[in-house]
Formats: sequence, C-alpha cells, structure tokens
Amino acid sequence: MIPKESRPKQKSNKTKAQSFSSLPDEIVENILARISNWNYPNLSLVSKRFLSIISSPELYTTRSRIETTEPCLDFCLEDSPNISSPKWFSLRMKPANETLKDDYDILGDYSLVPVPSSPHTHQVDYSPTIVVGSEIYLIGGPSKGPPSSLVRILDCRSHTWLDGPSMSVPRAGASAYYIHGKIYVMERCRKDDDNWMEVLDIKTQTWSPLLSHGATEFRSGWFIIKLFRGNIYVIGSKNYVYDRNKDTWEVVKTHDLRFRCILAGDGCVIKNVIYMYTSDGSLVRFSYNRRGWVRVKGWDLELLRTHRRYKFSGECVLSVRNHGGKLLVMWSPRFEENNGKSESRIWCAKIALEGSRNGVWGRVEWVNEVLTVTSSYKFLSCVVSWI
Repeated sequence: MIPKESRPKQKSNKTKAQSFSSLPDEIVENILARISNWNYPNLSLVSKRFLSIISSPELYTTRSRIETTEPCLDFCLEDSPNISSPKWFSLRMKPANETLKDDYDILGDYSLVPVPSSPHTHQVDYSPTIVVGSEIYLIGGPSKGPPSSLVRILDCRSHTWLDGPSMSVPRAGASAYYIHGKIYVMERCRKDDDNWMEVLDIKTQTWSPLLSHGATEFRSGWFIIKLFRGNIYVIGSKNYVYDRNKDTWEVVKTHDLRFRCILAGDGCVIKNVIYMYTSDGSLVRFSYNRRGWVRVKGWDLELLRTHRRYKFSGECVLSVRNHGGKLLVMWSPRFEENNGKSESRIWCAKIALEGSRNGVWGRVEWVNEVLTVTSSYKFLSCVVSWI
C-alpha cells in the first residue's frame, strides 16, 4: 500500500498591505503630482511629511514634467491706506458638483483665500502684470508713481517673491505682453527710439532693445497698444502690427475686421475667439462670418444676468479670464452698508462654452460670492497662472 502523499500546506495569498507612509518620497511625490492641486490644502493637513512634499518645488517640477499642471486664478487688491502692501489671493475650488441642481441653484463652494506670500515693496497699481507659466512678473513702476527699472517675480508654487533682471531704463505705466517666450515692454511717452521698447528673453533672463525702425507716428502722440492673436498692434494716426519674424513694423488699415476686436476694449480670448461683456451684462463673441458681435446664448447666462441675488451687470465686471478653456468672470456690485461699514462683495462665475450649429452656448458651472472687502480696497489685477 502506497501511503498517501502528505498534502502540502497551502500558502496564503494574502500579503500584508504596504502602508502609504512607508512608500519612498519619490513615489508619494509622483502620486500627489497626479492629484488636483485644489486638494493640496486639505492633504497638507494629513501629516508633516505631506506638508513638506506639497510645499517642495520638486512636486511642481514633476507636475510640469508629466503635464498635470492646472490653471490657478490669482487676484490682487490694494488697501488704499496702505498702498505699499497689495494683497494677493488665490481662487480655491473645493470639490463640488459643477451642474445645476435646480432652476435657481448654481452656487458652488469656492472662495478667494489670502496667499501667504513674503512681503514686498513693489507697487502693483497699474504696473504691467505678466504671467509666464507659474510665475507672475511685475515690471517697472505704476502709471501714477515714479519710474522704476525693477522687475519682481511672484513664484505661485512657493508663494515667494524673487528679483528679476532689471530693465535698461526706468519706466512707469508701460505696456507689456508675453509672446512665444519673450516679454515685450513699451512706454507710450518715451521719445527716444533706442529705449522706447525692450524685450526680455525668459530663457536667458536678459533684456535687449527693440527699435521702432522709423515708425515714429505712434511715438509722438496718442495711441493704443493691444495684443491680438499673438501679434502686437499699435493704433494711432497710423496703425502698425509688429512682425516678430522680420523684426519690423508694418502698416495695417483700420477697415480690417481685426480692429473691431482690438478697439472693443478688454476681452477674453478662448480658441482664437474674443469674448466680452456689454454694459447690460450680456456675453458676446466676435463672429467673423457675421462680421460683428454675436450674443452668446444660454438660459444659465440669463439667470446670472437677471437674478437679483447676483446683482450682475457689465458695468461691475472686474475681470474676464480664460481659465483652462472656460470663461471665468469676476464682478463686484456697488458698496453696501453693513453694521456701519461700507463693504463690497466680490462674485465669481465659471462658464463653459459649447459650440453648435446655432452658435455658441454658455453654461454656468458655478457661481459664488468669493470675498467681502471694505470700501478702502481697490481692484488691481487678476491673472491666471499654471501650477
């Protein structure tokens, strides 16, 4: 009789789950880099280790490398009695259902929170404010202040201020635009051709002069400087467009449709289409097919414009920005008295734009009162960085 083989003991398939805290920092960093940065404030409270990783510049380098950066709205206010210390805020979007729940519910859970940035003495008031990725450049002096050649850079990842390369000459209230890795700075009242415009190469962090090449008409009188579809336009007694490839200024005619967009005022460009608000609070876009401005349709937009809760009108719009392909509009109604104090409420709405055969429709994803300030505060700047 052949004895039965002893049955081997079955090995357990269960393995002890590895604790998240035991993972190397590199792996934790890679995981956190794939999570929306709107969750970072809550995640930083989990542990000191999480706080350290979330606060490190390496995390944002990883986000850039794996292309998970997200748009972040940065908002700047000035307290009039203390104009040397403007305050920066960041729009924090908490997880929320970005759909309309009922006919009158488009409220979300979003707010402007103070940015814990280091103090600085740069006056933002009407100074050129340019965004390059995750950095905000403040260039020169304010329009109503002394000229300055200083350049200050706010790193939106670490919320710290850095010194940038100084311009060749002091400037006040200049115009500045970012195009293809370079910042172009122009000063309206400067007569000398050598210093009228200069260009900052972001990669090399060096300034170089840009001559007007004889196009003196827009340096001798009133003119408007605008950026449209990646080109710089100077509109005055004669109208010019700057050709970056040829490094020359070319004359353009005012009957061109481009000027109806350029002269319309501040707008928001999304996918090469310019959007803006009219005085009655209607959202319009420029249509090349119809050769004019066309109203953006949408029941949500009508609710936003007409419902008394939001007190929305085109006259109280502070800023309209491209926020990752969606439109972000901020407005502030007139000051209200509250317990003897004059206060203003700042509102914000996020609008998705959807094309159809019948035109472009706007859908309000959310709207929120994001900040309340006293009457001493003044709006300075609103930009969108990528972190």
